[in-house]
Amino acid sequence: MRTRFGSFLPLAAATALLLLLAAAPACAKGAVGETAPAFKLSDATGKTHELSDYSGKVVVLEWINPNCPFSARHAREKTMTELARRHGQVVWLAVNSTSDSHPNYLEPAEHLAWNRDNGIDYAVLYDPKGTVGKAYGAKTTPHMYIVDEQGKIVYNGAIDDDPSGRKAEAQRANYVGLGLVAQAADRQPDPAATKPYGCSVKY
Repeated sequence: MRTRFGSFLPLAAATALLLLLAAAPACAKGAVGETAPAFKLSDATGKTHELSDYSGKVVVLEWINPNCPFSARHAREKTMTELARRHGQVVWLAVNSTSDSHPNYLEPAEHLAWNRDNGIDYAVLYDPKGTVGKAYGAKTTPHMYIVDEQGKIVYNGAIDDDPSGRKAEAQRANYVGLGLVAQAADRQPDPAATKPYGCSVKY
């Protein structure tokens, strides 16, 4: 390996340098503390939403798939809708990154019917090419993010600590709810990152 001064590094040193560079961790997509990736998506009604539209507001992003049992359970139990209602000052957006070539894909009209059946009145954004989901590193349905007023991701992970759904609601630690309370009090969510659970996003 030639240095900028024209000499060559010894082979052992060059090899060690290459190994060090290869081992350097890449910044995880959607990582806490990073700027939330910008997006422009249409919802199931055809209305366009850009993240920049909500500058200065706290935004919750919920990855959703009606054909996923985890999304369906939380819809039935009103986990997200009640939390969105209690925090009415927050912008709540669901994102469906299911590929339009996947059997689980729902046409917008079908999704709107499912939303009505489950009392979901916040926007569900369509990301059929998976561009936004991959930019955030969304892995599961649900996978939750809180974006603060400055556009920074302050929470990334699960909705709560009850993947099996066996706990009573009062016994669950709702991580997004705790994070929103912390944000309202000008504190950082704690925990700020948890392991998301659910079905894999059907990219």
